[in-house]
Amino acid sequence: MGRQDKGESAAKKPERPDVQGGGAATSAGILFQQQVGAVFGSRLLAERPLDHRLDLGQAKPERISFETMAPVDDILVETSDGGFIAIQAKTNVSLSKDLGSPFGKTVSQFVRHWLVCRDGDGKLNWNRPLNPRVDRLVFAVGPKTSANVRVTLPAALRQYFQPGGGQLNAGQQRAFDRFESCVQAAWAKATTDAYSAEVVQELAALIRVLSFDFDGSSREAAIETIKDVAQEPGDASGIFSGLETVSAELMAGRGAVDLQTARQKLLGRGFRLLAPPDFRADIARLKDHGAMIAETLKRHEEIKAADGKSISIVRECQDAVRDAALGGSLLIIGEPGAGKSGVLSALARDLKERGSDVLELAADRYSVETMEGLKSELRLEHGLIDTLEAWDGPAPAWLIVDGLDASRGGPGGGVFRNLIERVMSLGGRWKAVASIRTFDLRMGQKFQALFKGTPSNEELTEEEFSQVRHVKVPPWTQAEFDQLLDKAPTLATIMGDATENPQLQDVARVPFNTRLLNELIGDGLVIADLSQVGSQAELLQLYWKHRIETHGAPARQCIRRIAKSMVKTRILRAPFEKAAKSDAAVLDALEGAGVLTSDSKRRKVQFRHHLLFDYATARVLLDPERLIAGKEKMIGKSDARGLMLAPALRFVLQEIWMREPGRAAFWTAAAHVLADKDCDPVIRSATARICAEFPCQHDDIAVLAKRIVAGDENAARAFTHMCGALGIRLEDDSEVPLAPWTGLVRDIAPNVAAVHGALRFLLFRLVDRVDDQNLRRDLGISARALLDHALSLVDPGNLVSSAIDLVGETYASAGPKSRALLEKVFVPDRQAVHAALEVPALCRKIGRIAETDPEFGARIYRETYGFQVNDMRETSVSDSQILPLISNARQDYGMARYALKEFFGEFLELHPYHAVDAIVQAVECYVEREHARNADTVEIEIKIGKRSVRLREDLSYIWASDPESDYDDDDADALIKRLLEHLRSADEANAIRIAERLVETSSLAVFWSRLFLAAGERNDKLLAFCLPIAMQQAFLTSQETAKDAVDVVAKGYERMQRPEKEAFEAAVSQFDFSQYARPDDERIRFERRLFGAIGEASLATSHARAVVKACGTSRDARNDRPYSTELTGIPLDTDLWFLGNAGKSPANRNLKTAID
Repeated sequence: MGRQDKGESAAKKPERPDVQGGGAATSAGILFQQQVGAVFGSRLLAERPLDHRLDLGQAKPERISFETMAPVDDILVETSDGGFIAIQAKTNVSLSKDLGSPFGKTVSQFVRHWLVCRDGDGKLNWNRPLNPRVDRLVFAVGPKTSANVRVTLPAALRQYFQPGGGQLNAGQQRAFDRFESCVQAAWAKATTDAYSAEVVQELAALIRVLSFDFDGSSREAAIETIKDVAQEPGDASGIFSGLETVSAELMAGRGAVDLQTARQKLLGRGFRLLAPPDFRADIARLKDHGAMIAETLKRHEEIKAADGKSISIVRECQDAVRDAALGGSLLIIGEPGAGKSGVLSALARDLKERGSDVLELAADRYSVETMEGLKSELRLEHGLIDTLEAWDGPAPAWLIVDGLDASRGGPGGGVFRNLIERVMSLGGRWKAVASIRTFDLRMGQKFQALFKGTPSNEELTEEEFSQVRHVKVPPWTQAEFDQLLDKAPTLATIMGDATENPQLQDVARVPFNTRLLNELIGDGLVIADLSQVGSQAELLQLYWKHRIETHGAPARQCIRRIAKSMVKTRILRAPFEKAAKSDAAVLDALEGAGVLTSDSKRRKVQFRHHLLFDYATARVLLDPERLIAGKEKMIGKSDARGLMLAPALRFVLQEIWMREPGRAAFWTAAAHVLADKDCDPVIRSATARICAEFPCQHDDIAVLAKRIVAGDENAARAFTHMCGALGIRLEDDSEVPLAPWTGLVRDIAPNVAAVHGALRFLLFRLVDRVDDQNLRRDLGISARALLDHALSLVDPGNLVSSAIDLVGETYASAGPKSRALLEKVFVPDRQAVHAALEVPALCRKIGRIAETDPEFGARIYRETYGFQVNDMRETSVSDSQILPLISNARQDYGMARYALKEFFGEFLELHPYHAVDAIVQAVECYVEREHARNADTVEIEIKIGKRSVRLREDLSYIWASDPESDYDDDDADALIKRLLEHLRSADEANAIRIAERLVETSSLAVFWSRLFLAAGERNDKLLAFCLPIAMQQAFLTSQETAKDAVDVVAKGYERMQRPEKEAFEAAVSQFDFSQYARPDDERIRFERRLFGAIGEASLATSHARAVVKACGTSRDARNDRPYSTELTGIPLDTDLWFLGNAGKSPANRNLKTAID
């Protein structure tokens, strides 16, 4: 309920006393209020009924608030009966009719409280009409209070509110009269409602005067109450003092406590409390049960050597697991047998040693379908969540659950998921840590969501679970394995003798396998027996032979009964009677061999490790021959056995895999599973992942490609499913062998039609991973086959654009063949229909293509800029339901030019000649498209020495008027801007090469303009190259080139000798302006601009200098571009904001000043 707020009322509200006020009396009052709060807190803590003087029967306090916003504001107690006790505490009070006296003020507060509640709406819980059966107004007084208040007045009130009223003696009548006088005065002051005798009667029924002596009986009684919850009776006095301190804090902060909060505050101060009475038995049972599970899990921390000696290895990941657990709830994941249970057991012990409460549970120990069932299994009177919430303490606590994967999709999984979710939602001290196999977490989306977060240790993380808070338990590290071998000399000898079998070394690095190896060595097996072990499956096969087959057919039948029962119920426990049946001796033998284990009462039987269940199921329930024939019925989706059987299926498929080098039987079995729509989806998913994991060389998978090419539909479906799993594996594992898969996509090339979607997906996953040129050649073959197929389709969707991307990415592997296919994009009929989708895809790969085939790169520029899509039909950029993005065909095509523009600078660096060809062709296409020539277009050819240069007007003085513009529309002017940037920054030799190529191939004025601009800025050999060209009349007078040509001449004049200057200035006087309407005027303007730019001091002839001197600073002397825009502003008179004489008013004058 927290801080209480007053409700709306017709009553006037009293002023609040200052809790922090000074003076001895005030300090005594504050202490007394704390002590009263502690008395009620003692009953809250002990869950005892309230003081009998309140006449509230068995009602208990549930929440206590201090310094509330209620009119009676010192303390407000919420009771278990739904009532409220409003308490006002005074240390020393006398009877008085004066409303300003301590007694009168308290009565006034009672009256106001009654009125606020009468008129309240109940939204604050306490502000509803008071009920004398459950509510009280309490006047808490100290021992120094007069007897008239402590004794006489309570007696008078009791007599008065009795049915029919009682006879008051003289003293009681006097006390009651003064009380009623204060009530009437307070009523008149608080409300305008008419007063009646019923008011005082109702108040008399509600008010109780309680006297407290904290130097004597009151404190002793409270301490006696607290002894019920103190671990040691002698601690009760200190706990009461602790309650006083808590009351003081709550008074200062206007806070509140319930039972749980009060316990936490005391526990946090070091006080030792017993569990709440109702939960003590359940908490004790949980502690006992957790200790039993801890003892069971502890064996996973140890490995028995061949000589029977127990070996314990501290895992290197243990500190990381502990640190992660201290940071919050998390999952402990890993492959089967990695040692998760041992790590979890060590974590629990570590946390206990740090003073934390820990409850350990093992999911495979319970056959439950509901939380109620788990409660029964644990023999609890209350629900497990309620018990955990009641199990409080000063330190964080942990629920640790081992083996979430034990549920295997059964109802038990939902129970433990619900348990963990509810524990995490408590928000208190309890956190959850649980172990689960990587496979089961991959299939368990709900567990991923439950433990959503960031892994705390990058080195111990499974990449595919980057959004799940987890720690991955790895196999033995080298250091751990070396420790193990030091402590297990027999195993070390075996490992030393097995140097020619490195696979055995790898097998032994899994803790579960290490256990099996030690047991088998203890059975007498030597290196000769272990020499053929190269995998976990082969080790389990050897274990099966020595621990199960030695007991004959009855043992196999016993194992079959147990496994069948577990699969049917989806619980990794089987009833003892079903397991033993008529041959209990063989069950005893299997338990003695360490294959099976049973609970203490031998009611349930289970395998010693989940891996043994998986392997046993593979041996006795799944038939390899039925899988190959496609007739295995155990894996149908109707029975939902996928999570139970998927690990076992792996062992069966591994057995089939090892039958022959060509793996034909394996791919037959896998194809049957993956192509069967009635197969359990978990089984199909697991099989697809197995198919993605097993191949290590091309021969492992070649038969699948042959079958796909031959038209085998099952093989094609298998490939489709497998590609998804392989894509995930490629993302998660950087060590995946790539040769099998590049070989597969190459071999599929003759017939991609049946698998084009999956092939596209796989090629995209591979192309960024493969660096080897031979393997990229394989990808190129497949990519070209995919594009060839896509181009043949009437409605290819986006398949062509995807295939273009892949062919572009692998272009270097076979340039001519790739080019022949990609050129089909520019076939006019196809271009007219598909250009908006396909050309951008091609241009996105311009870097890969132009790098090895610059000639084709130049053609891509020409074709792309020579074609225009004007279709505005709507297209989709993103199909997101949250933020769908819409485009149109024209805009999509614009992305092609954007890609070309972005690459052009690099193109100039790599292949300057071809890049110049590209931009010349692209811009000419653009000009032809947007600014086509007409009869008035000027095009001339000039002979300069041995070189011929051409100039064609293109209106670029308008559409490319500002070479420094930041605006970039991805069309031709964007390319020209990249060219200018390169000409400015390139080294001198490269700049000259580009200039020479431009002179050879281009005629458009825009190229001359930018070439001259760069030359004038560089002032190096490029300037010397351009100067003779710029000095020609055509370039000096053309609107497109005049500005930059004049700048080149002005800059180059510094390099010219006087005779050259005189010759040039004389030639200028002979320039022909007859084509202009007013030739003389045009000549004057031209000479002023040219000679003005050169400058009087640099000119050689008197005529030229006279021209400059005559024009002075006139506009004609400026060498501006013929077309430009400027943005200017003018000062604004703020009087414009006002109409008429409004600006003269004082208020508006102030406003005008602020504006100015």
